[in-house]
Amino acid sequence: MPASESFDKLMKESRDELMNLRMQLQSLMVKCGLRALKTYQAARNEPLRSIEVASLVKYELDNVIADLSEPNSIDSIIKQTRLEWEKLQETKQKKSQ
Repeated sequence: MPASESFDKLMKESRDELMNLRMQLQSLMVKCGLRALKTYQAARNEPLRSIEVASLVKYELDNVIADLSEPNSIDSIIKQTRLEWEKLQETKQKKSQ
C-alpha cells in the first residue's frame, strides 16, 4: 500500500476514533447532568421545571469543565496519558520483535 493511501486510511480511522470519543464524552457529560438533577430533585417535593433543568445542567457542566481545566487536573491527565502512551509503545515494540 502506498504511503499516501496508508496515511489516508490512518486519518480516516483517527477521525472515526475522535467521533467515537466525542460521543462517549457527551454520554459522560449527560451522566453528570443527571447526577446533578437527581441531587436537586431529592431536596424538593415538586418536579423540576424545564428552565430549572436547563439551568442546573448548564451549571453542573460548567463546573465539571472548570474542575477538569484546573492545572492540577491537567497535570494528572498529562501524566496518565504519558503512562498509557509508554505502555502502548512498549506493546508495539514487543510485537515487532
